[in-house]
Amino acid sequence: MKLLFSLLFLVSSFASFAQSSQNVVSQKVVTLPVDLNTTKLKFTNLGYGSFLVKVIVPELAADTLLNHRNEGEDGPCLFTYDAFRVDDVLQDNPEVVDTDFKITLTRSLFVQDNVCKVTLTESIEANIRGFFFQHSLSTPMPDRIIEDCF
Repeated sequence: MKLLFSLLFLVSSFASFAQSSQNVVSQKVVTLPVDLNTTKLKFTNLGYGSFLVKVIVPELAADTLLNHRNEGEDGPCLFTYDAFRVDDVLQDNPEVVDTDFKITLTRSLFVQDNVCKVTLTESIEANIRGFFFQHSLSTPMPDRIIEDCF
């Protein structure tokens, strides 16, 4: 009996694993100018729910698929957990710095209610003056037939 329960657990675990997948659709690195000044570098909770240091990079809009702009801002933005004040990143040196941005688009498939669900997630990463900045956004796509998940 114990063996039967173990086998059932293994089969159900495998079936659950087999019903979801994730793959990278595209990945690129773009170099863009980042204006490090007090109007583009902010300590705010706008769009995040808690106060974080974030940088606004309007040029990212041309290289991303999803809208990474927080409401009320003039461009897409990224945040960091590594700094607690704007001055940590600003370092008394406002300037425009060329920065590499890694943009990754991932597709996730999973079965729910006998339907294939698809979600696209776009993640942006950058290192600005030694601080790791990031932003990720997901959007559901139209449902597909269940066979599309396998």
